[in-house]
Amino acid sequence: MITDLKYMPIFRVRQQEIIVLKESDFGGKIFPLIEIIKDKDRKNNKKTSFEIYSELVNDINAQKVFIDLPVYLQINSSTNNEVVAFTRSVIEDIDARINFFSQFAGKEKVIPVISSLTRKTGETNTIQTQFGHLKNIFPNIAFRTFHNTFDQDHIEITQCIRSDSDFLFYDLDTASITSPLLRKHRANINAINAAVKVLIRSAINMDIQNIKLEHGNIVADADNSLVELFRNYDFQAFGDYVGIKKDDLSAGGTISPGFIFYDPFDNMYYGYRGDIKRLEEFETTIVPDVLSSKIVEKLIGNFPQFLADNAGYKTLERISNGQETGKSQAKFKKIAMEHYLHCIKTVIDEDSQLPLSVNN
Repeated sequence: MITDLKYMPIFRVRQQEIIVLKESDFGGKIFPLIEIIKDKDRKNNKKTSFEIYSELVNDINAQKVFIDLPVYLQINSSTNNEVVAFTRSVIEDIDARINFFSQFAGKEKVIPVISSLTRKTGETNTIQTQFGHLKNIFPNIAFRTFHNTFDQDHIEITQCIRSDSDFLFYDLDTASITSPLLRKHRANINAINAAVKVLIRSAINMDIQNIKLEHGNIVADADNSLVELFRNYDFQAFGDYVGIKKDDLSAGGTISPGFIFYDPFDNMYYGYRGDIKRLEEFETTIVPDVLSSKIVEKLIGNFPQFLADNAGYKTLERISNGQETGKSQAKFKKIAMEHYLHCIKTVIDEDSQLPLSVNN
């Protein structure tokens, strides 16, 4: 049932996210959301975008999959060219959005995500327009609004949303869950009759850089309090970016060995970084120090289920044993996602709560 939803991990369609999407078992209470940000998953793919994303949806082991054309993207001079082109031609074009979503009609897993284009294009009633075209071909639709657009969005959403089948997503971006805006909007949020309401927040500040991580210490600008507090605001589920930073989708990058590792015991993130800008630092410094950390020690001693069958942790062990190379910055993004996802799923499956330290 759609009301079983407890957690909505948000993925972009990039290589490491795709691997995690395909290899994970999300169970019945986790519905992933895919933010489609470009036409192709890779430049040399000869298939159409519908074929690519339709096959991806088929490969995801989840009851439902949300598909979003994210309107929050801010285009600048460093944004990847493919993202810029897709944003201009599809994300910001209401007819193209409707046509893109309509391709997935008949796929029972798919739930399209509608957002307003008013701040992007100046058009009015864009939520109602999208809903009018999609309501008869999708039994479930999600409405995604943001802390800085809700004042305008909620009127349209209230007029459209179906109380027995549709979702409301309220996105804080990186604003605090104690933001006065959320308190201000609370009455109008509660007045919207959605089947499920999901509070979204990116836990890891976009300004965080690997080079600035304090090795082995808490990442002060990473705040995961959403998972502890979302119910206090009458939301039934929460969503985030699965233990990684919601970056700005810029092109390129340099080698900067760093890793942010989630600790479910205290519901915090810890940072690890190499001493020099060489990929070998992942194997010689980061992996040994993560595996010998007090975080891992606590989990092994008191909560072994958070490491058992944990794909990310198993990869760290294989790297440590020399069974697998660790000389890949992208691989550690995948490890971080797999580890975080396993921890959250374990909490949900056990019907426990974070941080684990509250009961110990």
